[in-house]
Amino acid sequence: MGKRGFNHGGASRKSAKMERMRMPDIFRMRKPRSDAEMRTIADLIVKAQAYYDAQAWDEAEPLVRDLLAYPEFQQPLAYDALGAVLERQGKIPEAIRAFRRVLEIDPAYADARSRLIMILDALPETTAEAAQRERDLWWQHHGAAHYKQRKPHLNNRDPERPLRVGYMSGDYQFHSAATVFERVLLKHSDGFIPYFYSTTPHDKHDHKTVEYQSRGGWRDLRGAGNAQGTAWPDALVWDKIRDDQIDILVDLSGYTSCNSLPVFCFKPAPIQITGWGYATGVGWKAMDYLMTDRVVVPEDRQHEHVERMLYMPCVINYEPMSGFPVQPNTLPCLSERPTFGVFQRSLKLNADEFEVWRRILERLPESRLILKSHYPQTLVAWVKSHFGAQAHQVEFQFATSALAHKQAYAQVDLSLDCWPQTGGVSSCDSLWMGVPMVTLIGDRIIQRTSASLLTILGLTDFITETKEQYIDTAVEWVTTRKHELAAIRTRLRDQCDASPIRQGYLEATEAAYRQAWRDWCAQPMTLADARYRMEQAS
Repeated sequence: MGKRGFNHGGASRKSAKMERMRMPDIFRMRKPRSDAEMRTIADLIVKAQAYYDAQAWDEAEPLVRDLLAYPEFQQPLAYDALGAVLERQGKIPEAIRAFRRVLEIDPAYADARSRLIMILDALPETTAEAAQRERDLWWQHHGAAHYKQRKPHLNNRDPERPLRVGYMSGDYQFHSAATVFERVLLKHSDGFIPYFYSTTPHDKHDHKTVEYQSRGGWRDLRGAGNAQGTAWPDALVWDKIRDDQIDILVDLSGYTSCNSLPVFCFKPAPIQITGWGYATGVGWKAMDYLMTDRVVVPEDRQHEHVERMLYMPCVINYEPMSGFPVQPNTLPCLSERPTFGVFQRSLKLNADEFEVWRRILERLPESRLILKSHYPQTLVAWVKSHFGAQAHQVEFQFATSALAHKQAYAQVDLSLDCWPQTGGVSSCDSLWMGVPMVTLIGDRIIQRTSASLLTILGLTDFITETKEQYIDTAVEWVTTRKHELAAIRTRLRDQCDASPIRQGYLEATEAAYRQAWRDWCAQPMTLADARYRMEQAS
């Protein structure tokens, strides 16, 4: 997971790693413990944290369960860690139970509820209505009380003045999420003054962090105290944003780790936008806009969402590695067996996909499927168990450097997209390396990102609407249409580079911000707002 320790890196409300917590904080002693028992428990804590930090999920699981065998450890922090481990192992029902146990003990534990939302979003059986119900619960427990404390905004209502734009993220580092927003944040024109509110753990700071820190608007919301930094209280962040007189506040994390969503519930800025980090929307009224495009959220379906749509040319603005030396190679299946690729994290994998992918391999017994990410052996075994007689056609490659990860696409003829949660940055990586993906578009917002990218590039023949069509399309592209696929591969990077995925995005973003600001300025000031302004001025 990287950003999450036993506290999910995040969890912004649980700042200390497990082995660094003071013993009295962990052990509300129900019975005396001998020195030997205390040493055993301390050893378990240190080992579990070490395996967790190393993303050695199979090794971490039994140790976390051993800790939970002690009554003193049957508390939210430990169940939260167990849920995170189980999720990486592909044990999704067990992970859901662990996170729900966290919330039974402590309904105010926002990070567990955020993680639960992300897991449920990725399940094929989750409906849009069910996804919204979980967001409603998040608002009920973590947002509604904050929202009641909101104050009128004193911002100057000049519609054409320079705007102060605050960006809140836990990903001011070399991270896939940052490739989506860094070109906008670091290259604003003079009409926009950016502020960077960071919840990035200190032990994740790197050369990318330095780029943001060098700007005048850097705000470190983690302070000092330990390797991750001690998070500021939400109310203090609220006050700081108001003191900075932010006009537009942009959430770059959504429900992902190290998010600051509770801060947005205070409504510290007149206009609040979510986008780029987790493009499904937060689903509550304190957030004014969702940054998206017309494929992800068609205009005739805006009413299905709580936020208003802030339409962009593309849902993603992609920034590949600077100076990236590797060019797309010749299509492998012109001279070798067809190779499909799934370079996705474990949360996006599910049994529905495995059955469709198995049938593709069954249709092409000479083909192979490469899955690549940080997969523990437990997950590998779970995946292979779904492929039956085709299991020998499935290969696993594991986490590598970002450069080597992109180079691995040289083996792949065609990517197979996941669903319901399709690729985002991973789809951009694949396209940049000349490898289109077959995607199964759906009604839910989470199942439309790859279709958006393919539509922008004029590659709609890769978009399917049924599982049968998905299978047929995948087979056709690496057999009867492989020469077309080879031609696409040679020109795809240039197409990406010339498209709205790469060009004109900053200008479009600033235009959208400006229009949203003009709309706010044009709204009549309420009587309560006017009174508040007069009180503050006196």
